[in-house]
Amino acid sequence: MTPPPADPATPRAPHLRRPPMGACFAAIRAPELYQNFFIHAFVMFPAAMIMCWLATRVDARLGWMPLLTPGSALALGAACVAVGVTWIWYVYGYLYLSGAGSPGTHVDGGPTTLVDTGPYTVVRHPSVLGKLLAVVGLGVAWRSGVFLAGFLPVLLVYSVVTNRYLQERFCDERFGPRYAAYREVVPMLLPRPSGLLRWWRDEAALPEDAPRAAGLAPVGIRVELPGYLLGLALLIGFFAALGGWL
Repeated sequence: MTPPPADPATPRAPHLRRPPMGACFAAIRAPELYQNFFIHAFVMFPAAMIMCWLATRVDARLGWMPLLTPGSALALGAACVAVGVTWIWYVYGYLYLSGAGSPGTHVDGGPTTLVDTGPYTVVRHPSVLGKLLAVVGLGVAWRSGVFLAGFLPVLLVYSVVTNRYLQERFCDERFGPRYAAYREVVPMLLPRPSGLLRWWRDEAALPEDAPRAAGLAPVGIRVELPGYLLGLALLIGFFAALGGWL
C-alpha cells in the first residue's frame, strides 16, 4: 500500500520542536511507532539471530573458541541489547514528535518536518547506533568471534549504504536543499565534538528560522522497507554460503 502523501499543513503526529525525554518514551503508544517496533521484533531481530547462529558455525569450522564464559557473555550481551533498544526507543520517539511522522515510511510515509535538534543534531541516523550496539550484544551473547570480527563490519557497511542511498535519497526528495545543508553540518554516524556541544546547548544544526516543512511523499518511497528486507535476505544468504565454503 502506498503511504499517504505528506501534507505540511496537517501533520499526522503531534509536533514538538524539542520534545522532552519522557514524551519521547511515552510516544510508543502511538500506532505509528509500535508498528515500527513490531517490524524490528518479528523481522530484523530473527534475521540477526540467524546471522549469529551462522557465525557460530563458521567459528566451529575455523576452530575459534567461544568468547567469555556463558554467564558473562549472556549478562554483557543482554546489557548491550537493553541499552541499544532503549536508545532506539528514545530517538524514534523524538523523531516522531519533532518530525510529525513515523520513522517508518511504510507506516505513514515518514516524517513531514526536518528534525535537526536533540540527538539529530549530533548524527543523522542516531537509531543506527542503538541497533549497532544491540547487534553487538547479540554477538557477545552468542560468544561468536566471527560475528563480531567478520559479520558485524559487513552489517555496518550495509547500514551505511542503505541509509545513504535509500533512506537519504527520499530525504533529499522530500526536504530538498534543506536536507543537503543538514547533511553538510551533521555526520551520518560518527559524532563530532561540535555536534555533542550543540545537543548540550539545545541548539539546532540549522538556523532556527530555516523552513523545515516537507512536500509530498517522494515517488517510490514505498520500496524503502522491501529494499531493507531484500538486503537482509541477501546478507543471510551470503553468510550461509560463506559458512558452506569454509
